[in-house]
Amino acid sequence: MESKIQKIAQHILDDAMEESKSIVDDAQRSVDVLVEKRKHLALQNAEKETQARIKNARREAEIIVGKVTMEMKREAHWKVLSEKENLTSIVFEKVMERLLKLVESEDYIPILEKLVIDACSTLGGGNLEIIMNENKSSRQLNLTSLESVITELTGVETQLTVAKQIIQSLGVKVKTMDGKIEVDNTFEAIMKRREKELRFKIMKILFENS
Repeated sequence: MESKIQKIAQHILDDAMEESKSIVDDAQRSVDVLVEKRKHLALQNAEKETQARIKNARREAEIIVGKVTMEMKREAHWKVLSEKENLTSIVFEKVMERLLKLVESEDYIPILEKLVIDACSTLGGGNLEIIMNENKSSRQLNLTSLESVITELTGVETQLTVAKQIIQSLGVKVKTMDGKIEVDNTFEAIMKRREKELRFKIMKILFENS
């Protein structure tokens, strides 16, 4: 009887050990699966984080490149404008040089006459005083002829007087006899009045195809 009881006990013990081993094995498998899932999840999260960092780095790099490119374009634009302005100023200087040479030619007197007529017409005719450069060409004006033209243009009897005062500029200044109103038709004044317009035309001619 005792032997039989021992066998039953051993059988129960063996079943318990087998079941325990099965439970341990299942638990181990569950742990392995959980660990594997967590490792996979950790890798996924790490990859996502890495991709996010790479994406942010690329975005920051694009922003930096964009800023640098924009700054370079802006700097290049200002350099081009500066060069255009320099070239335009050179053209202005060349124009003034040609005007200076013009004074010594026979073409200067007709130009001077037109400047006188324009200034006197602006003042509305009447008794007017002409102030000119001491260049000999300035003294060759036919005042009587000019008075007739201005009188016809303004409808006001005009008398012109050449002032003893002289100017260094080329061209002419005309003022009323009381000196209250003056029209400056010197080359310098005309260039200054039309500077904006002339610079625009010069730039258009120089750079229209650039």
